Amino acid sequence: MPSGAVSRGGSPSLGSAAVVGVQTGALHAVVDQVQARLADPDAAVVVGAADIGEVERIARRVEALRLALVAAADRQQVHRRTGHSSTSTWVASATHGDGAHAARDVVLATSLAGEGLAVTRAAFDAGDVSGRSAGIIASTMDKLPASLTDVERAKVETSLVQKAQQFNPGRFYRAAKFALADAERSAQEVAEHVEAQLLDHETRAYRLATVTMHDLGDGTTKLQALLPTFTARMLGKVLQSMTAPRRDHLRKAAEAALADGQTAAGDLTDGSVAADLHASTRPPRARPRVRPSGSPRQPSRPRPPGRRPLERPGRRRLVSAHSGVWVGTPTGPTSTGPTAADGP
Repeated sequence: MPSGAVSRGGSPSLGSAAVVGVQTGALHAVVDQVQARLADPDAAVVVGAADIGEVERIARRVEALRLALVAAADRQQVHRRTGHSSTSTWVASATHGDGAHAARDVVLATSLAGEGLAVTRAAFDAGDVSGRSAGIIASTMDKLPASLTDVERAKVETSLVQKAQQFNPGRFYRAAKFALADAERSAQEVAEHVEAQLLDHETRAYRLATVTMHDLGDGTTKLQALLPTFTARMLGKVLQSMTAPRRDHLRKAAEAALADGQTAAGDLTDGSVAADLHASTRPPRARPRVRPSGSPRQPSRPRPPGRRPLERPGRRRLVSAHSGVWVGTPTGPTSTGPTAADGP
């Protein structure tokens, strides 16, 4: 293959591909060979779990190598030579990737390159744990109490690496909250540590919560929200109840009536989803008190002398129902003297 050419799989030529001076042509050649074998109909390839597992292990090792390069670039402040504001922006520019994802990579890379995560780094380099699991371990180790000794921290990290090889990331994330138990601390200390983590997550969720509504100008509004999980589930239940299929016939009837000009736009009694939502959010009307037939009427309490019917302690008195003028103070009774609204 001529120099500078591109192979069938889109990889650089074997003579020009290198990472920190080490030729990577052999790696690209292996990928091309596997791709060619899969594309050959005469090969009769039967893919098994071992094949997927081996490719996953290779991908993890490559990811670990990429993060090691990111950590080295951060130590060397490479972004200053290229005019970027930070290592994350330099990584996003070099990979044509997302800035937020690049920022998370820089945080994980610097954590793995630091002190105290030797076991995690070795397992990640070998492809035994995924990048997501390595991030969970790094975050968990960072949240451990400062009172732990080096021996206790080593026990916790070793246990986390073992669990990361056994559990999927979701289950491992939940199990990692109880990592303090691997340091043989008391149940009360473990419970307090878990409670502190949950409180920190809840506080962070409410701090990051946002809701935006954009009127598209065509009768629809775009709603975008970042909410705490519990709040989002409550909102989801409300929306699902208002858009359930059993209400679809009401929506279709309302749309047909609106198309025929029988129902004005914005009518809150047309049986539509909007009308149901409005009805469900209105405050309930107070029911009138009905006196049972035959029961004696309760005598009214005597009014204190000098107090008018509309006067109550702590409330204002309406002088004129038409003018809407109030007199008095909100914390005491109004004056009992004559006013212009009392008449002669």
